[in-house]
Amino acid sequence: MGDRGVEARWAEGTSPAERIVHDTLRLAVASDVRLLPQVMLRVGERGTAQEVEADLIVVDPAHGVTVVEVKGGTMLFDPGRNLWRRREAAGQEVRDPVAQVKRALAIVKRHLDQSRFPVEAIPFRWVVATPDCTLDSPGEGLLPEELLWDARALGEMAGALARTQGKPDGGTTPIGEVRAEAIARALRGRAVEGTPSDAARVAAHEQQVVALTESHRNVMHQFLRHQRVLVRGAAGTGKTMLALEVAALHASQGARVLVTCWHKLLATHLREGLLNRLSTFGSPAADDVTDDPTGRVVVTDLASLAGGAEPPAGADPREWFYEVLPDRLSPDATGGPFDVIVLDEAQDPGELWHLALAGLSVDGGRWFAFADRQQDLFGTAPALKDFVDVAHELRENFRNTRQIAAFATWFGDVETDCLTGDGPEVVKVAVPADRIVGRTTEIAKKLRRDEGYRPDQVAAIWLFHNPWKHDPDGLVAQHRGGEMVTTNSAAFKGMEREVVVLGIDLRPGLPLDDLKRLVYTAATRARSKLVVVADPDQLRQAELYILAGLFKRSSPSTPG
Repeated sequence: MGDRGVEARWAEGTSPAERIVHDTLRLAVASDVRLLPQVMLRVGERGTAQEVEADLIVVDPAHGVTVVEVKGGTMLFDPGRNLWRRREAAGQEVRDPVAQVKRALAIVKRHLDQSRFPVEAIPFRWVVATPDCTLDSPGEGLLPEELLWDARALGEMAGALARTQGKPDGGTTPIGEVRAEAIARALRGRAVEGTPSDAARVAAHEQQVVALTESHRNVMHQFLRHQRVLVRGAAGTGKTMLALEVAALHASQGARVLVTCWHKLLATHLREGLLNRLSTFGSPAADDVTDDPTGRVVVTDLASLAGGAEPPAGADPREWFYEVLPDRLSPDATGGPFDVIVLDEAQDPGELWHLALAGLSVDGGRWFAFADRQQDLFGTAPALKDFVDVAHELRENFRNTRQIAAFATWFGDVETDCLTGDGPEVVKVAVPADRIVGRTTEIAKKLRRDEGYRPDQVAAIWLFHNPWKHDPDGLVAQHRGGEMVTTNSAAFKGMEREVVVLGIDLRPGLPLDDLKRLVYTAATRARSKLVVVADPDQLRQAELYILAGLFKRSSPSTPG
């Protein structure tokens, strides 16, 4: 059976014909043949960017790469009009499958070339599949018999594939097992294994962090079909990336867009990300990105959106931010309503904020919320389901290494289908409780010095300690200035860095579930390397027995 461990995840509304071709091939080909359904690729920059969704890509170690274009229904080629059309739909014209598959193959080649594969030595083929009908070849010059799989091919798919592949020619050679695996990973986002040094492993992992997977594409289908969508996903599944994608999509189409979240640091990150995304498109909407609530494409935190006022002296901050400020948010404060509202980290605001945001939408406007209930650090328990038409769950982790994801599973449900592969092992450093805060910063600085990380690649974060507690603008300036970030788990929500040193500075009386939620949120901020600093005795007192057992006293191989 083919697939080599590649699980097919199908977009909603997938043509049954695509599934038939995939499933029939899967049963017919050797176990080392990789079948990659619904592969979406984007190559190029700015105005030269090209996108394609290949229905199926076959990666065969004994041969090479074959791109399959699948057409469902009955169809035929009309030589008189030189076009393809349906038989059953009064001759309705359909897109030229040969042109489609040739374009897909060209983009696949370009993608692999950019990924530094020797494309001139790889055998590439294309084929058109029409599994719902029999179809005679329209001619050697257009679609030769060996490049056509009609309904008759379903009974002998192994032979059909062999005829399509033929023999490698033109200086090409069979790709072999190692290159087949590397190509499959490049097309699906899975990383090539790193090298022994941690710095090299981090660099290799960072090169494989990709921004578009099958799950993400499925959600984009939901965006086009529904007005109000809730996207749930564990840390690392790409929620923030999708928030930027949907905001860029609608802003580039001329809509008035609001992108908002709870924390000022994340809002800054989102604003910079959306500006970069629109600039990459070459969209004029890039000039409209602002933190001014009355602007055209607004990206700001909720408090600033509502006027940014600080609570009066003596006021309860929680009551102020969760009950008073939402009441101040209205279309009058934002210069009118928005066509599209995008809320990232939607588990943070309470229900009053959601009601206030709903009041900022035009009639029939679109609403997109992105949430991870495991990161609800503030206990707001918003009723998100009441605000959406459809919810979608992300199931792939494209940020964290397998090692980081495995560590985080002790504290929450983390997707361990890590598309970007392996990285360094998680390092545990045992220190006395009163040294955790200072030691965390020391280790982060030492890693920068010894392993050569840039300041903007590293974060030193704690569960509670926050040097910027009374100066959130200082944290934003630290981040924007490319410095090593120093803050706590809550303030760094939604953010990430390649390397994170996490100090487990416990506070007495914290419920175990809340403690686990904090550790989960903090640990998953690391993309490629994680160092955890804690006092094992204190961990046992907090009933974190498994984590305490993972620790050992510092050794020469431990940072610092």
